[in-house]
Amino acid sequence: MTILVSIALVGLSFFASYILCEATKRTGVVDAPDGQRKLQDRPIPRLGGVGILAAVALVMLVAGAVHTLSPLWLGGDWLPGRVPDVWFALGLTFLFGAVGAADDVFDLNPVVKLALLLALCVAAPLLGIAATELASPFGTVTLPAILIAGSATWLLVFINASNFMDGSNGLSLGSLAFMLAGLGLSLMLSGRGGFPMGLACIIATIGGFLIHNLRGELYAGDAGAFGVGAIFATFGLISGLPVWTIATLALPLLIDVLLTLVSRTHRGQPLFTAHRDHAYQSLIKAGWSHIEVAMVWWGLSAACGIAAAVGAVGGGALPFILFWVFAALFTSGWLFIHRQAGQEVPGQADR
Repeated sequence: MTILVSIALVGLSFFASYILCEATKRTGVVDAPDGQRKLQDRPIPRLGGVGILAAVALVMLVAGAVHTLSPLWLGGDWLPGRVPDVWFALGLTFLFGAVGAADDVFDLNPVVKLALLLALCVAAPLLGIAATELASPFGTVTLPAILIAGSATWLLVFINASNFMDGSNGLSLGSLAFMLAGLGLSLMLSGRGGFPMGLACIIATIGGFLIHNLRGELYAGDAGAFGVGAIFATFGLISGLPVWTIATLALPLLIDVLLTLVSRTHRGQPLFTAHRDHAYQSLIKAGWSHIEVAMVWWGLSAACGIAAAVGAVGGGALPFILFWVFAALFTSGWLFIHRQAGQEVPGQADR
């Protein structure tokens, strides 16, 4: 693929996403304020994720045609992973997005939605979308049953985390763009090929959406959070990179979600009801703007991308060490934000 063709495909990705996201505003599917968690001043269209995924599908078709091998050819240096795994990962991505879109349009029963997500997360590793090993300084796990269960758990946790963090303009989808960039950078610097142009195109589709989103005109909805979250989660598994490298990339979303769930459990609060207890929500309540909060998480995601690449290049125990160092740093930051906001945190004495 020549540089000019690559640039053209990235440009097409951006503009196709921008135009298709603009079209979703006219569907009439909106996110209405409820006075609790949804505090916008007016109904906002919420099918931006459909526009992103439609643009991804379009660019995949165009890229296949450019390669001339088949109208639907994918593989090689286009996306990370073996061709069959790439196909399965993309198919699952659109299925996750379809579940999200159905929820955006029809407000699925939470139990039904969770059951559908769980079915996809279990099916994915059975189709080959799974880690091949879990290495650490204490030994390497290669037992298939553990890797399949772990991969299914990873998919379920991360895809839901990307949705839980999608409550501030630009935060979740923008962070996912940086995570995908970190994934590509780690592959390139660790000698596993060049930066996959398919990832660059997907990042560009997120950029086309963010033009609308950062102006407060369009939300990604569950279709975007589930679909784009699944892109990162599935391609992370089949990339061949160490599991700890992928986990490091995901830390900015995972830490806020997991510690918030722990905190709510500690306080005896229900885990799956709408709330405003995330660290990013505390910053917004303290007067930070959406773009300021998003930029903090973008910066954290960029830092994790650099750390993940360093770990992937260094190999050995370095990815494991960097993951836990950054996890400790982010945990300290989360605790600081919540203490500043006056919220009780796990381990804090009841008063």
